[in-house]
Amino acid sequence: MVCEGYTGNIILKLAESIHGLVQRRNVHDEFFDMFEFEQYGGVPVLGVNKPVIIGHGISHGKAFMNMINIAQKMIEKDVVGKIREQLAVGS
Repeated sequence: MVCEGYTGNIILKLAESIHGLVQRRNVHDEFFDMFEFEQYGGVPVLGVNKPVIIGHGISHGKAFMNMINIAQKMIEKDVVGKIREQLAVGS
C-alpha cells in the first residue's frame, strides 16, 4: 500500500492493535503474524534521495535487522533510481 504518512501511520497502528488483540486472545494465524512490527521491521519513506526506513519506537534487534534488510533490498533493486526515472518520464 502506498499512501501519505498520516494515513499510513494510522493503518500501521490499527494493524499492530489487531495483532496485539489476537495475540492476547491466543489466536495463532499466519495472516495476523504479518502485523507484528518486529516481523516487517519498518516501512520505507519514498520521495527522498536515499533509502529511509521508519521503524517503531520500541523496536528491538529483530526489527532493526529487518529494517536493514529492507534498506539493502531497496539499494540492490535501485528503488530510488527507478522512482526518479518514472517521475522524470511522467513529467
